[in-house]
Amino acid sequence: MNFSSIDIFCHCVDNFGDAGVVYRFAREFKASNPRCRTRVFIDSKETLRAIVKEIDPSKAVQELESILYIDTRALTETLMENLGAADIMVEAFACHIPEPLLEQAYSKSKLIINLEYLSAESWVEGFHLKESLLGCGTARKFFFMPGFTEATGGLILNSRLAQTRYSGGFDRFQILNDVLNTFGITVKPEENKLLGTLFTYERGLDSLLTDLNTQNRKATLLVFGDKSQKSISAALERLGGRHDSISAQIRTYKNVQLICMPFIDQHSYDTLLCCTDFNFVRGEDSLARAVLSGKPFIWNAYIQDNKYQKVKVEALLETMRPFYKNENVFNDYSKLMLTFNDAPEESAAQTTSERYVNFLKNLKKHERAAEEMSYFMHLNCNLIEKFNGFLRKN
Repeated sequence: MNFSSIDIFCHCVDNFGDAGVVYRFAREFKASNPRCRTRVFIDSKETLRAIVKEIDPSKAVQELESILYIDTRALTETLMENLGAADIMVEAFACHIPEPLLEQAYSKSKLIINLEYLSAESWVEGFHLKESLLGCGTARKFFFMPGFTEATGGLILNSRLAQTRYSGGFDRFQILNDVLNTFGITVKPEENKLLGTLFTYERGLDSLLTDLNTQNRKATLLVFGDKSQKSISAALERLGGRHDSISAQIRTYKNVQLICMPFIDQHSYDTLLCCTDFNFVRGEDSLARAVLSGKPFIWNAYIQDNKYQKVKVEALLETMRPFYKNENVFNDYSKLMLTFNDAPEESAAQTTSERYVNFLKNLKKHERAAEEMSYFMHLNCNLIEKFNGFLRKN
């Protein structure tokens, strides 16, 4: 199928995840289809601005990197009539396309695609690329399901980062120090310091700090997001941690140094995850980045009624199992992930029962499994390649 234009629609619901995925998808799609007119319709440019500093929320229409960003709150009947519908219309996460544009799409667009949320659950393979009958017009509608297997839509890769990593131009300590030097901190290989990132929902983190302190080396934890930072503050109050005299952003618990990080752009975050010893991530996009980083990670799934998040965690663990050579290490990791996600609700006052000592002790074994999974995903599960292939066939 020939196509010359694509419109991507986003309704921001869950913090920065929806905007982040759509921005990432639009950039990678445009990079692989430079001649295709690409537009993003989003209802919260303020949210996008937190991720992309070049975005100006005061502008209803703005072009950035040859992609047009349109604030759907500013759309009028006349503007929608003038904008028209693209050859390809993408509903990110089943969001609502404004009715006048949808009416045009039924007869003028070629495909309407529902780009769904990422999931490791087995039912995803059955729904991927299934057609949804519209009952009007000539356009056809399909589900496109991201996932972790070849039979799904895969993950959105960071093509720029992948090229750097596999071309040999990747200097781990230079990347780390570019971040840490801002805080007056430098890390050296001979220090053998344990380095990690933390990006979670509100939860208890006392046992994490306690277990990090039991290691035979100092640890530095880069803490991202208000919820993680609030949780760390609560844990430190209970454990008796302190602010460092260097900066209010730096806190200390015995041998553990905690740095409250500001927002950084997607590429910098993706790159950082590849340089640390372990990562704690939450939601969809950060999970995908953790998997692709090839580093050990703990996933904080979005909390749902009746602890349904544990079903999602179990499904992810099943996709990870084949990459582990040591069953005992995997079983211990599974227990940690499930216990970590056992909370019925978010709370910085949460009492936690998980222990991290074995996870930290076996980091090298976890890393070998993570590297194998990352390699598999890069080789077989490139979402943009799969998406482009589907467009060409239809």
